[in-house]
Amino acid sequence: PLPLLLLLPLYFCGTHNSLAQIAGTYRVNTKESQIEIHLFKGGFLSSLGDNHLISMTRFSGKATLSQMDGWTADLSGEAASLTVIDPWGNPAERKEVQETMLGPQQIDVSHFPSIELQSLSFEPVDHDTVWHLVANVKLHGVTRKVQFSLDCKQIGDKLQIRGKKMFKLTDFNIQPFSTAFGAVKVKNDFEVTYNIVLERVH
Repeated sequence: PLPLLLLLPLYFCGTHNSLAQIAGTYRVNTKESQIEIHLFKGGFLSSLGDNHLISMTRFSGKATLSQMDGWTADLSGEAASLTVIDPWGNPAERKEVQETMLGPQQIDVSHFPSIELQSLSFEPVDHDTVWHLVANVKLHGVTRKVQFSLDCKQIGDKLQIRGKKMFKLTDFNIQPFSTAFGAVKVKNDFEVTYNIVLERVH
């Protein structure tokens, strides 16, 4: 099980006559931001398995607005910080799922310690409250170009970016975990939800 990602991950936007139109650097407020991964059970004995809720607990990022080049943004998360928080499970089950997820047959954090996002372009698509982000997402040593739809809202001097994105484990060379000869397994498709808060660096 895993990722990502990433990831992901994600997220930056601007609105006319707002904080986001002031050139400069904006950093992710990690205390107010949240990135979660949702894994779904599958297989013909799926009733014996569980969905999984995973939180990325250590990540950082920034966005820069240049009058010449527009927006650029990047995000980096520690793969080892992915934490299974299944509220319906017990501590022993969560520990087992997390060890499998981070181990060599899944994310393999010892060889691939980071999950990264780097923007390629931004495009406003709906009165500057919805932006289109194209970014390179790197997970498990594999980089994919991914498109995101970002819902953006200004709250005082902060920008809040929310959204969700479906990914496939196999797109990042990760085989979905299975047991009992595939009767109980994790589906290939997983969802990343994100609530990112940006603050301008003065």
